[in-house]
Amino acid sequence: MEMQKQDRRIRKTRKLLKESLLELMEKKDFKNISVKDITELADLNRGTFYLHYADTYSLLQEMETEVLNDFQDMVNNCRYAFKKDSLLPVVIPIIHYIEENKKICKILFENSASNDFVNRFHTLVLINGTEIINEQCPDASEVTLKYFLEFITYGLTGVLKQWLDTGMQQPKEELAEFIDKVIMGTAKKLLSV
Repeated sequence: MEMQKQDRRIRKTRKLLKESLLELMEKKDFKNISVKDITELADLNRGTFYLHYADTYSLLQEMETEVLNDFQDMVNNCRYAFKKDSLLPVVIPIIHYIEENKKICKILFENSASNDFVNRFHTLVLINGTEIINEQCPDASEVTLKYFLEFITYGLTGVLKQWLDTGMQQPKEELAEFIDKVIMGTAKKLLSV
């Protein structure tokens, strides 16, 4: 029982530190945020912060990893639902997740300190995209496939950033269909889906 209380307190403290960092990142550049800024906003002492994180970068890194793990879980959970010619089974949950977690997603996709996040997101898309497209286009040449996936990875990032930057005005279903049509339409022309 004591272990559960401690785990709950640890989770609550970490959540509070993450929320404080996000709130600060909405107002100023990450490089200008100190441990003191985070702990003052969270109403915790600096010692508590250092019990959980080495520095502000390790806190940001954990937040990025959690979001990327969530994306990977969505891909893994939707793999069985793929149909030929459609990525909607995975695109829709990812867009829904971004909508529900718009604050952290917007900050991670935009913040210059989160370049590592964007690079790691690209890697996640490339790895999963390679597997998915290879399944759907087994005869595609390796060179064409690599160019296609690089193009799609950067395009997808740009589309998601644009959607976040414009306040997610376009309905998520329309955005999902747009992404699916761009990716699968291009795949049909280039890779003989």
